[in-house]
Amino acid sequence: MASAKRINSSAERNRDPILQVLKETIPLSKPVKVLEIASGSGTHFGYFAEHLPNVTWQPSDFDPKNLPSLNAYKQDHANVLDPIVIDISEPLSFENHNFDFIVNINMIHISPWTATLGLLSNAGQLLQPQGMLITYGPYSLDGVLEPESNRSFDHSLRGMNEEWGIRDIRDLEGEAARERLELFKVVDMPANNKMLIFKRL
Repeated sequence: MASAKRINSSAERNRDPILQVLKETIPLSKPVKVLEIASGSGTHFGYFAEHLPNVTWQPSDFDPKNLPSLNAYKQDHANVLDPIVIDISEPLSFENHNFDFIVNINMIHISPWTATLGLLSNAGQLLQPQGMLITYGPYSLDGVLEPESNRSFDHSLRGMNEEWGIRDIRDLEGEAARERLELFKVVDMPANNKMLIFKRL
């Protein structure tokens, strides 16, 4: 029987640089709970779970069609919970626990702005005090989007869906502040991407 596990080639390219930032940010010597929003195929958490064995991962995705692949990755790791379907634009609740970290990779620019607002709002509710929201993707800063390849990418995204597009860091920072989230670190990444790290106050 063929495996339901799908491999995302883009995720395979960026997983090591992202993992390095996670290792510098997430405590490695104590149990940690991480919620991943928009897990997609599962390529990322499947790799991170192997290299961060102290982390319990809760994968999730908006599209139920991704569940077979997510479940296939889950089978390989004892530190991964059953994947769940989540609409991040809606308020979320989890019984009996909050999360130490929320990870969101390559969602913000390929989803409506309401999804980003929901991500920030839910992070403000679900994160432990001093917990962190970590996002990855392309961003503009103060209205400036560099380089030209990112401007072309943004144009193509908006052509596919007028609600999509590369977001500005200042817009995210302002909305995050409403949810008691402070942007305290921006990490430049390969291929003109960035990781934004917000701390729950």
